Amino acid sequence: MRKLLFLLALLPTLLLAQTTDSWVRFAVQYDYWAPQESAFTFVSNTNGDTILYHQPTTNWEYLDTIVDCNSGPYIITLNDSYGDGWASYQGGQLMSPYPEFKMSNDCQGMIFYADSTALVGFSTLDTLVNINPCAPPVSGCIDSNATNFNPLATIDDGSCTYPPCGGLIWTNAYQNCQPNGQALSIFEWETAATDVNCEVVSVWISNENGLGPFQFPGSWPAGGPHNFAFNTGPGQMPPNWSEEHYAVLEFADGSMSDTIAYTPYSCIPGCLDPAQPSYNPWATIDDGSCSGTTCDTNTQYQISISITLDNWPGETSWDFVDGLGNTFTYPVGTYDFNDIGQTYTYTFCVDQNAAFEMIINDDYGDGMAGSTSGGSIDGAIVIYDCSGDTIWYMDNPGFGNVLYSGPQTATPCPTVPVIPGCMDDDYVEFDPTANVDDGSCATLHTYGCTDPTAFNYDPSATMMDLIPDCTYELWIGDAGGDGWGNSFIGVYQNGINLGTYTMGPGNYQQTWNIILDPGVPVEVFYFEVGGPQQPPQEVQFQTWHNSFKLTNADGVVLMHEGQNPFANNGQGALQGFESPFWTKYVGVPYCGDVCIPTVYGCTDTNSFNYDSLANVDDGTCIPFIYGCTNEFAFNYDSLANIDDGTCIAIVNGCTDPDADNYNALANTDDGSCYYIGCTDTTALNYDSTATVNNGCIYPVYGCTDPQAFNYDPAANVDDNTCIPVVIGCMDPTMFNYDPNANTSSGNCIPYVYGCTDSTAFNYDPLANSDNGTCQVVVYGCTNPIAINYNSNANTDDGSCINPVYGCTDSTMFNYNPLANTDNGTCIPFIYGCTNANALNYDATANTDDGSCILPIYGCTDSTMWNYNPLANVDNGSCEPYVYGCTDPLAYNYNPLANTTDNSCCLIAGCTDSTALNYNEFACYDDGSCIEVITGCTDVAAWNYDPTANVSDSTACLYAAGCGGIGMGPGDPYWLNDGCYAWVIDVDSYCCDVEWDASCQSMYDYCQQGWPVSIEEAGSGTILVYPNPTSDVLNIDTRLIIDVEVYDMMGRLMISESNSNRIDFTSVPDGIYNMVILHDKLRITKRVIKQ
Repeated sequence: MRKLLFLLALLPTLLLAQTTDSWVRFAVQYDYWAPQESAFTFVSNTNGDTILYHQPTTNWEYLDTIVDCNSGPYIITLNDSYGDGWASYQGGQLMSPYPEFKMSNDCQGMIFYADSTALVGFSTLDTLVNINPCAPPVSGCIDSNATNFNPLATIDDGSCTYPPCGGLIWTNAYQNCQPNGQALSIFEWETAATDVNCEVVSVWISNENGLGPFQFPGSWPAGGPHNFAFNTGPGQMPPNWSEEHYAVLEFADGSMSDTIAYTPYSCIPGCLDPAQPSYNPWATIDDGSCSGTTCDTNTQYQISISITLDNWPGETSWDFVDGLGNTFTYPVGTYDFNDIGQTYTYTFCVDQNAAFEMIINDDYGDGMAGSTSGGSIDGAIVIYDCSGDTIWYMDNPGFGNVLYSGPQTATPCPTVPVIPGCMDDDYVEFDPTANVDDGSCATLHTYGCTDPTAFNYDPSATMMDLIPDCTYELWIGDAGGDGWGNSFIGVYQNGINLGTYTMGPGNYQQTWNIILDPGVPVEVFYFEVGGPQQPPQEVQFQTWHNSFKLTNADGVVLMHEGQNPFANNGQGALQGFESPFWTKYVGVPYCGDVCIPTVYGCTDTNSFNYDSLANVDDGTCIPFIYGCTNEFAFNYDSLANIDDGTCIAIVNGCTDPDADNYNALANTDDGSCYYIGCTDTTALNYDSTATVNNGCIYPVYGCTDPQAFNYDPAANVDDNTCIPVVIGCMDPTMFNYDPNANTSSGNCIPYVYGCTDSTAFNYDPLANSDNGTCQVVVYGCTNPIAINYNSNANTDDGSCINPVYGCTDSTMFNYNPLANTDNGTCIPFIYGCTNANALNYDATANTDDGSCILPIYGCTDSTMWNYNPLANVDNGSCEPYVYGCTDPLAYNYNPLANTTDNSCCLIAGCTDSTALNYNEFACYDDGSCIEVITGCTDVAAWNYDPTANVSDSTACLYAAGCGGIGMGPGDPYWLNDGCYAWVIDVDSYCCDVEWDASCQSMYDYCQQGWPVSIEEAGSGTILVYPNPTSDVLNIDTRLIIDVEVYDMMGRLMISESNSNRIDFTSVPDGIYNMVILHDKLRITKRVIKQ
């Protein structure tokens, strides 16, 4: 059925065009309160688009759907408006089906998974996931038992066809957690066919990991509903071992049904109270192992009952009467073969002033002595007080059918001495021994480095600050290499479950990295889990193989448990092989503190000896000295400590630039220099520095001035005869003739006549001889079109003014201050609004006077919702007032409303006052109303109505439980039939052996008018009726009698003398012993008040 629902949710998706590159499947189990509290969203972390939002509408709703999406990062947000997560509790027990969230696809497998332990106690739970590209699933028939099974299909599209008997019209699957922690999975079905050939003859069971299929023959007629139950996993299986199981029905005609699937959740017994020292974070079933008491210390004491079962646990049942008016019943079927030799502990609160009693029954009649009935284990029962002292124990396991502990009383629990003090370790005043906070916490710790020798020592710090987020390696080992079986390790810190770890066969060790908080205790739970009926010695041997170790990144071991128990006869093994089958190890992680060691050295990064590890400068810094550090180089610098690459190699040679063999590359003089010149002291060119003679020059007298008129190039000694050169024109007919010239200049100038006065108007710069024709210069404007033209001027002085036409009237609009000639174009000023967009625009105005009124568009109707008092142009946008709820979070939100009328409704629920779940505060009916169904809610009654939600105890019918031959007047025999109750009360043969003619005669006799029940008492007859009674019990007898009524604890509830009507109105419902006294005659009768 679940797969069919999944198909129906999927079909619309498959029909859409595939425009995405990936997809995911959501399989979500909500809890009971989901319609009122729960929802989840699937949002792209790339663009913020919401891909899916889902809010359930029914209790326990199950969602199985596929969503197309693009690859990339997404955020899954789980919400619970109440803040207690997706978990419903009843009586402190987590209700099933347990909440679960799965997100997967065929390419990545399980992308995100959260089980019931992760879905408790949250308001908002955000998880970032990454979706890889994945081809869409293939739809088709995925049931291999169908005639059209498609092995390539990954999604069932509902197209499976089966032989004639293969269809199921209804299926269901759920589980019950048994006392030993096993999950009993129950598959239910109903077939459409009623043909005898469609009778179910076998149920085949398998699981997703290839276990099975296993055949379970039987006979289930066609139609239904029917069910089949079996254990789907080892007791106490850890949370990560849940597997999907499948049931397929085989019909009498040989055909097979479609598949019923179910994934069991973990059944782990343990203490569910986080406040208790024995709290087990992985427990899902309360086994009474919580060490703390929840009893009322003023009126109650706590006791515990330890029960060890024999080889036949299915025969054992028991009742416990607590003295507070409560009877706890553990009927036949509570235990089965998986509980052989198992020990269970139960905790009860009992009355301080009244006795309690335990009644043990054995169906077979041999008690709990398994060793006397072909077994090897005898049962044991011990009742302890809260100090661990024995109150009562079973001294005879072979007690037969029933064993009474008799009335027992408990003793006070030891009180814990009150130690006042500060209980918050964040304060300096914290007292680890305190158990009562006295308000003395005053000074918050200042975290920092408290080591005075450290570099970062903080004198104000009161508490050492530790390095956060320790990375530890969890190593688990298996000395046998045969796997840990069903055993596993759980890590728990700061109220957070950090995961479970185990190892399969074929491995000797495995490791994982775990991030732990430093300074906070971490708890490692080792769960030793055996299989059904696995001998304790085998479980012990398996655990001797197992060990684990927690080591930080520095190699420091925090825990190493289970070390070499073989060499020490089991000492050091992981646990003691006793109930409760788990052991807790505690350690405090540490990865170092924040202190930085002091390192002395040079801290100047610009120094030659800078030490990058130093954090305190010790004054040893040496500055950088750059130079040549090669002592064989020409420029070696003995003070340099950093070679700057300037070293020069030694080059020998002549280093005197004046030498004739000077070597510019040489840097070291080797004495090889020589000098060429005249070495004769009498010569003109004698060189006193010359070492090599290259020829001397001797004196020749004459004029040696090359500028002189009589220069002698052969002379090398001047004799003062030089005549200076006089250059000029040597032609006497020329204008520039020079009679002193002895050297012609070649530039004789002829005479040129004209005005030679440079100030004259007709000055001739070419003339060199004035002829008296010069004219005076007259300056002025020589341009005849200029307004200041001067006809007498012969030289223009740049004063011409050209005419500029325009308006020369400064009072006019178009006055041109540059104009010098008025052309008659003057325009007077016209003032007004010159903005063409203004409402008062004046097209004739040429001068804006600031009077423009710009348009403001809007609603100008003051009676409208969006009236704009500033608007002067109505743009038709007016909207009338629409009253309603404007809160988008309200249930009656009106998106059309623009004005709130305070009518918003924020509380949804059932508004029907006649409904079972009527919510007086709800203003919006969310369709969750539950109709009141009155009926019998007692599961022990024959006509128990599972649909009833309001109890009507008077409607319940109780079977007498007779096992004789024949049907009698009831089917089954009703205790509500007074005459029938009377017959089996008088003659037990009619109930235990056979309803014969004598029984029928007695019944007919009663039907003719006799009371309902009878006891033979000596010479008289005592009739007691009706039994059970709801108010008055009648006693019909001629004898004078006294009546005493006792409860099952032996307390006297009613005492009457010479009375034949006993009023039971004031006593609670239950079973009572009524004693009828007449002289020395004493008759005891068990009666029922209901």
